[in-house]
Amino acid sequence: MSTKRIILNSLFYALVASIGGFLFGYHTAAISGALIYIAKEFNLSIVAQQVLVSFILIGAIIGAYVGGSLSDLIGRKKTFFYAILALIIGTIIFVITKNLFLFFTSRALIGFSIGVFSAVSPIYIAEISDPKYRGRLVSINQLFLVLGILLSNIFAYFFLKNFHWQAIFLTGLIFAFIMLILLFFIPETPSFLANNNQRTKAIKILKKVRFNIEDSEIFKNSIQDRTKKRSKTKLSDLFSPSVRSAFIIGISLNIFRQITGINIVTYYAPKIFLSSGIESPHFAMLLVASVTTVNILATLISIWLIDKVGRRPLLITSTFGMMIFLLILSASFFINPTNLPIFVMISLMGFTSSFAIGLGSVSWLINSEIYPMHIRGKANGIATFVNWVSNYLVASSFLSLIHNFGQGSTFLFFAFICFLALIFSIKKVPETKGKSFLEIQEFFKK
Repeated sequence: MSTKRIILNSLFYALVASIGGFLFGYHTAAISGALIYIAKEFNLSIVAQQVLVSFILIGAIIGAYVGGSLSDLIGRKKTFFYAILALIIGTIIFVITKNLFLFFTSRALIGFSIGVFSAVSPIYIAEISDPKYRGRLVSINQLFLVLGILLSNIFAYFFLKNFHWQAIFLTGLIFAFIMLILLFFIPETPSFLANNNQRTKAIKILKKVRFNIEDSEIFKNSIQDRTKKRSKTKLSDLFSPSVRSAFIIGISLNIFRQITGINIVTYYAPKIFLSSGIESPHFAMLLVASVTTVNILATLISIWLIDKVGRRPLLITSTFGMMIFLLILSASFFINPTNLPIFVMISLMGFTSSFAIGLGSVSWLINSEIYPMHIRGKANGIATFVNWVSNYLVASSFLSLIHNFGQGSTFLFFAFICFLALIFSIKKVPETKGKSFLEIQEFFKK
């Protein structure tokens, strides 16, 4: 098959899987614009509003854990189907029900779906990609995630002025149905098929997406070994000598992804801008959209560079930049200059773009690359589970930190976490650029 056809096949499959990332970003952000209207309609207290927002995170925590293991059991593609159906059902219930129990439960069901996508989409793309382009293709998922956030903000601005809040979520169904239809045109991954004794099908798909199929892990491990490993796969396998160090690196990257503070910007950027002296909530939302746009541009740069310069340089540059811009943000709130909003804007844009160019994409990518085939879904599912738990802890504690310690001290604390992430990236994270899955696994065995 021609090089052009192989690239186009891989790109199409990656784009379809990345719609899961888009839905992840879209539904994470959609509630922020609609919440004030939902609170009025259902007469929700402040506590009830916080619970409603947190339910998507709780659902995602469960979905990430279940989705990874389920994808090892029934396949990546079938797992996508179930996740899409759950999201469609959850969204329909969410917009039509007047029952509070169903309202909150459906929100958790949506969260469950995006938790599954967050665990399985990077694995699917990594397994369907040639090592030469794997970094770029997996990073498309992160790009779609940010696009989902931006489009959700744009739709919220338009629909909440002209329609009802339900329109935001119903519009999201369009993308869910698009993915549902396109799933019929993408294959199961070769790795999953080979791991389930379907070698002929696996080779057929490999020829569509790989330049040199003999280098694939499918050819390097015997069917008997893979079947034996799969039948005995258990949680303790993650702590075997050949997997343990990879698992620790993967989980650590996902923890750092969250506790360095990126979702502070996602959830609380309007509050940060308003606290800096900006009086108009409308203008604050416009600034938030600007920050998200910068995030998208930086993600595009990351996609261009990740298979050229490698994962480690981007990760090190990213965590260093995040630390510097958080230090500037912290100093700005301590000094409180007359032009504080400008410093806040520059700091948040710099912090977000630094995250996007490295840690944002690389954490998902490395977790999709470093685990052995027979346990890849389970391992990445648990790592993504930890990602969502960390997300929840940061999101639920940020306002308390601000209240008790002030903004300057809080952002200084997150800058210190970025420093720890920088040291970890330098000392522990290996380079995986251009390496086959087997080469990566051999590295960790040593």
